[in-house]
Amino acid sequence: MIFILFIKGMLIGLIFGVPAGAIGALTIQRTVERGFTAGIITGIGSSAADLIYGCAGVFGITIIPDFITKYQFYIQVPGGFLIIILGISILKNKQKPEIDNKVKGNLAFCFLSSFGAAIMNPATILSFIIAFTTFGINGNLSIQKSISLLAGILAGTLCWWIILAGAVAIFRNRITNKIYKVMNIVLGSFMLVFGVAMIIKSN
Repeated sequence: MIFILFIKGMLIGLIFGVPAGAIGALTIQRTVERGFTAGIITGIGSSAADLIYGCAGVFGITIIPDFITKYQFYIQVPGGFLIIILGISILKNKQKPEIDNKVKGNLAFCFLSSFGAAIMNPATILSFIIAFTTFGINGNLSIQKSISLLAGILAGTLCWWIILAGAVAIFRNRITNKIYKVMNIVLGSFMLVFGVAMIIKSN
């Protein structure tokens, strides 16, 4: 039963816990610009937010979704503006950095920015509510089973970010300045639209 819950957790992490939107775009861009480590740290920031929401669902902590519902506007608007700011920063990057550039002091920012964008998106908690309902999971699990499920969710999201950042890192050397510029325009514009949509949906 514990192993089955772990597998269910992995499926939830892969299917429901992976934001293919703003954080995915951010992970791709940072992997190209700063390397695999920066990309995976960006993804881990989102995984940390997913784990918090997963805990709320597994342990039946209704105060978190209730708080989000009550103060959705005050949470979602700053989250939307954060994504817009990140999108603008991507649009401003037109010259591909040297391939051997190393990120030293920016890993904390990579984590915190993606964590903030994910935790301030109410759609995240809604996706987990749907996931738990789909897989028939309620809040009456034992501590051991709950930990197994949460470990699966974390493993599932981490697998996705490793695959995404790893795939991008493999082709990183083949990306020219022209491709880099076009990629940033596409990803940055996508994040701007995503951020604006979050703000509009908060009303």
